Amino acid sequence: MYIRSTGLGKTLLKGRLKMLGVTHLVPSTLEESKNEQARMLLAMEVREPVHWEVRVFMEPSDLRRMILLALKPSTIFYGLKLLFSKSRETVLQPIEEVGFIDNKKFTSVERKGKRSTANVPLSPAQKAALKKKMQNSNK
Repeated sequence: MYIRSTGLGKTLLKGRLKMLGVTHLVPSTLEESKNEQARMLLAMEVREPVHWEVRVFMEPSDLRRMILLALKPSTIFYGLKLLFSKSRETVLQPIEEVGFIDNKKFTSVERKGKRSTANVPLSPAQKAALKKKMQNSNK
């Protein structure tokens, strides 16, 4: 997997999933505690250009959100398509066809009318708002 971080500039990190399980570790000390609530622990190993182990402690609300995002029909559809595809072109659709938008701050070029190329699906409400905005700008 590839990981990008806003704190590392344009550095691209290569890593892999190491472990997923339930734990009673205290996130701040990484010590086991019987009084600590159970959390889901996701461990990732970053291999290049540094060697780090990143641990994500997910609380029940985080886990619910992750499951809801993973169970969206579009996520399942594109996940399965990616899993069984041999080339990138069979998975990614052109921006205009599927209505994707980016969740980042727009660059000056994107603010001038160019649409972002990130693959984040729009909700039906976002699609309707975007369609209305495009119709108003064409008048």
